[in-house]
Amino acid sequence: MWPFGRKPLVDPDTAEWHADNFAWLVETFGANEAFSASELVLPKPGFFPSDGEQGHSKALRIFERVKFYCGMENWPVVLAPDDNPAATDHASLLLAAPVHGKHAQGTFSVTEEGIQISYAPALLAKPERLIATFAHELAHYLLATAKSAAPCADDEHEFLTDLTAAYLGFGVFMANSVFDFEQVQDGPLSGWRMGRSGYLPERDFIFATALFIAAKDIDPSPAYPCLKPHLAKLLKQRYMTWRLTSIGCRKFAPAFLRPDDARAVDSTPKDES
Repeated sequence: MWPFGRKPLVDPDTAEWHADNFAWLVETFGANEAFSASELVLPKPGFFPSDGEQGHSKALRIFERVKFYCGMENWPVVLAPDDNPAATDHASLLLAAPVHGKHAQGTFSVTEEGIQISYAPALLAKPERLIATFAHELAHYLLATAKSAAPCADDEHEFLTDLTAAYLGFGVFMANSVFDFEQVQDGPLSGWRMGRSGYLPERDFIFATALFIAAKDIDPSPAYPCLKPHLAKLLKQRYMTWRLTSIGCRKFAPAFLRPDDARAVDSTPKDES
């Protein structure tokens, strides 16, 4: 036998973290009928139809579609463009900007007026990253309604939020958006610049996407052409040879699949003060 096996997608401790927190998400939110009907959302025609909107109208159209796929279309929230001048500069986002940071790509906040999510207008030029940002911020909203504490540590909340976006069906968008390379031209000089989104690494997002696929017991093949080639290879290899049975993810799959057992999810964020 060839002595060098394939590198695990994630290490055992990380796999356990994903499985435990994903199971908590299913237990906490998965029996709600809207989440039972969740699907793997993909960057392909039909998922995000458009009537040619531009600017904030385009953002609103995309945002409402993301809310729909999250099962949160009736959750009250105001979407607002970030008025920070840096948020309109596409180059500033490519240099280095996590989902939250000095020039955040998106924010979630609870104010006296209600729930607000903001986004960087520069992301309108990068719809896939905009969708990933909206999924992340809506994941914050969902987590704010939880009635029990997640298994992860308090300082892992942003990682949990990324995992929640994958739980909501946006793992492919999240994985594709971790790194963004763009060729630039400035007079006679040319080169590449890189952007960064999210908190989890690419391999973790593929693991989380595989968890979603296995828990839902759905065909993974539609995801392959929608992922960056190296990510599609990871998902295909691991799903074909591993199937996640070693961590027992199928034990909580029925929570997705029994809409008759649906229990309401209160969309009022808990008071953490």
